[in-house]
Order: sequence, then C-alpha cells, then structure tokens
Amino acid sequence: MTTKTTCRIASDVDLLSRVQLGEVVRLLDAYGSKHGIDFVTSESPESLTLANAAPSSPERLAVLMSRLLDGECDVLVLDAAAIPTPMPTGLTIGALTRRITPYDALISNDDCILDELRENAVLAVSSTRREAQLRYYRPDLKIVRMQGSIDSVLQKVKGSKIDCAVVAAADVERMSKQEFVAELLTNSVCVPAAGQGSLAVLIRSTEEVFRDTVQSINDPATYGMLRAEWAFLEHLNVDANAPVAVLASIEGKAIELEGMVAFLDGSEKIQCIVKGTIGTEEDLGRTLAQELLEAGGREVIDEFRLS
Repeated sequence: MTTKTTCRIASDVDLLSRVQLGEVVRLLDAYGSKHGIDFVTSESPESLTLANAAPSSPERLAVLMSRLLDGECDVLVLDAAAIPTPMPTGLTIGALTRRITPYDALISNDDCILDELRENAVLAVSSTRREAQLRYYRPDLKIVRMQGSIDSVLQKVKGSKIDCAVVAAADVERMSKQEFVAELLTNSVCVPAAGQGSLAVLIRSTEEVFRDTVQSINDPATYGMLRAEWAFLEHLNVDANAPVAVLASIEGKAIELEGMVAFLDGSEKIQCIVKGTIGTEEDLGRTLAQELLEAGGREVIDEFRLS
C-alpha cells in the first residue's frame, strides 16, 4: 500500500477565504490523488483568529505569508487581487486559477442600477480605487467606507442602513449570492483591481515536492492577463491602497490592457488602453503605466502618497 504525502494548505479564516480554499482543494485533489498527495486544510493560528485587521489587509497577509515561509503550511490560497507586488522574497505563485467575472458589482436595496440611484444616495465601498471612480461618475453620491463579509454588506443594504454597495462580482459569485446583484459595472464606470476574479496559490520558492501538482491547476490565459496587470502596478510603484485600477483581456493571441488612475475626490480620472500580443504582457503593462503617468497620472499618485 502506497503512503500518501500530506500537503498542508491554508487560507485566511473568514468564510469567503474558506470557500476560496475549498475551490482550490477540489482542483488540486483531482491531480494530487494521481501522485499520492493528500491535501489537508491547515489549522489557522490564534493570531489570525484574534486579529482585528480585515481579511486581505496587509497586516493579515503578512501573517499568512509568514506562516508559509516558516513552514507552518505548504500551500497558501489568497485572492489574487490581494497579492502584493512584488512578492516577498522566498515565495512564488505556483498557480493562478481560471479567472471568473473580474468586474465590480452593485448591490442596491431596491435593485436600482447606478444611474437610477436617487441623488445623495449612500453607497458603501471598501477601497480607494472604487471610491475615486464612483465619485467621478456620480459626484452627488454620499460614499462611505465599509469593511465586512458579503453577508454583512447584504444585511446592511437590505436593512436600508445604506442604499447600496459595490463589491467584487467574483466574491458574490463564489458565495452564491448573484441574485442580489443589480448591475455589473463596466470599465467606463469602475475598472477593477489587478488580479480580481482569480485565486493565487502560493508556495515557497524552494518547494520541490508539491510544485508540479500545484502548477497543474494554473490557467495560462489568466496567468498572462495578471502578468500584464501586475507589471502595470510595479511600474507605477504603488500598493493596493492607491486609487489605481487595471484589467487585461485576451482574445486569441491579442491582449488588451486598460488602466486608470484618479484623484480620490473624484475630480479627475485618467484612463488609457494599450494593445499587444501574447508574450509581451510585461512590456504592455509597463507601456500602459508610462502612458498614464505622462497623461497626468504622476500628479495623481504623488498627491495620494502625500495624503
């Protein structure tokens, strides 16, 4: 009887992260079982359970990635939109899962779309990226910051504590709450975050035992898109808190990359599109970043850093 090798796979402790973890475990099981690997979910440390920081925050990500670096787990599942650029030394992305809906979604208490919301309606967001773009599109709205699970956001909207909220469509989809979405927001309204819609499977750079199995679930198209998006962020030298957004799309061998920077007060939004071919993703990201900087984006970013 062959003894299976155990691979400890971890994520954050909130419900959405556990759903994301389950998605990746199911994918890995289909391949790992052929190679005698048993994927088991790793226990979460007390430090994560007691942490006050929100899931996907830099503080929680630092704890999670330290666990992987220290050998407390072998594989770590994160929302690709939360991945820091560049990656911490010693870690690498073993796989990116197939991207699902990358756009942002509007949830409203009366199912109104964005253009139908009453004047001065209260709209909740969780990022400067969304806040800046929505202030630009609808300067009359009262935009508030809100952290919390999809369920908690839904409760506040349906309970009329707020009029509406904008969240990642992929999060709603993974939580099977699509019936509450009033509208998917196009890039003309709100460009999504780099990596949004995909899950990143992290391993140690020195990993040998599980590397091939993890790579077996990598989606090449998603990997290409995210390489372009992350190259864009790296060239701008900004973190996930900046009012910056980017989305790549691939059709055949063609790749299109659309990026955005905006003043946080919504007074100005700069948006550009560049096109290229598969194999030039990183060059395309750098080209887009440079075009945005030269079009006024440098002033936007400098002001944000000083704020």
